[in-house]
Amino acid sequence: MISGAGSKGIKMLKFTDSGRCVFPTDLGPVGFSWTPRGVDRLHFGPADAERVAAQLAELAPNCPPVKRPNGTAADVVKRVKAHLKGRLDSLQDVPVDLSRQSDFSRKVLQKLRRVGPGKTRTYGELAALAGRPGAARAVGRIMGANPVPLIVPCHRCVGSDGSLTGFSTEGGIWLKARLLHLEGYEPNAEYARGIAHLKRRDPKLRRVIPQVGPYRPLPDKPQPPYDTLMTAIIHQQLSVKAGRTIAGRVRALTDGSRFPQPEELLAIDEKMLRGAGLSTQKTSYVRDLAARVADGRLQLNRLRHLDDQAVIAALTEVRGIGEWSAQMHLIFHLDRLDVLPTGDLGLQNAAAKLYGLPEAATAAQLTELGEPWRPYRSMASYYLWRSLDLGGL
Repeated sequence: MISGAGSKGIKMLKFTDSGRCVFPTDLGPVGFSWTPRGVDRLHFGPADAERVAAQLAELAPNCPPVKRPNGTAADVVKRVKAHLKGRLDSLQDVPVDLSRQSDFSRKVLQKLRRVGPGKTRTYGELAALAGRPGAARAVGRIMGANPVPLIVPCHRCVGSDGSLTGFSTEGGIWLKARLLHLEGYEPNAEYARGIAHLKRRDPKLRRVIPQVGPYRPLPDKPQPPYDTLMTAIIHQQLSVKAGRTIAGRVRALTDGSRFPQPEELLAIDEKMLRGAGLSTQKTSYVRDLAARVADGRLQLNRLRHLDDQAVIAALTEVRGIGEWSAQMHLIFHLDRLDVLPTGDLGLQNAAAKLYGLPEAATAAQLTELGEPWRPYRSMASYYLWRSLDLGGL
């Protein structure tokens, strides 16, 4: 049993009361509740501590709020904070209360607790270890309903090919990847090589990378290349909110779930496109993109077979797509790893903060800084952009 007793050779801690609390960590606020049996809920993901507290209160209404936990609860707070700062802890001696779980669920979660930091198991492997080979889907459902993530480390459960699947707490795959990155696990071998290279060649990035987390340039649900380029054109010189609003109106000109396809867009009256919020200039841009895709001058599915410069040359033939937009398509759609957008203002500002420059880095300075990053300049750019989210260093 996990509740009240540990795995063989592990002496479990003990709780003597019940309560719930929320505390800050390097990954944001974490809340947990406990009973005399052990931790029965652990919740994190939202960036707002009040929201974590409110959600935890709904999950554990019978556990009273505690401002300053003591005893075992205080020890759990200290150790979780240390783990999320990089001082890895298996937390295997922290008791958990799984009394509401089925026998099979408890058995699966017990096996999972034996998987230490930096290690993973597939859903199928856990099913077999729990005595039900072939029950991978059932294990997936158990992971999705895990009431105590991190302490029962469902983030260490991966797909049969090592890919990351859903996560049981808010933040989804990104948070799962962040936790695994913290523990030294990176399923993408090329990304792992890139991270190791950047840490080795640049001491500044060596400090930034652990704070930012894994390299994840691609969205969880990638768009087709045509939709990506339509989005890029529509969002030019607009706030994110305004761009999303107009993009939604353009999609609504057809069935609302996708942008009008090239032939459809060309058949739409220009007045309707402008009525959706596109300027006269952007109307001409999206129509030029649609025309080139429709008549075959731009074969989007062939771009992934071209080198970076050929992709840039092909895309910049389209009115409204410049070198910067083409570079963003290379990094965030085609997953090219050695692109350095020296004209990007965010990158220039991030480099100035990280490397102590008196003002935004020039293109020439970025080019010089980027030489040691080859052939992973896209990855370095990503970490520089994300360092701005940290407030710089």
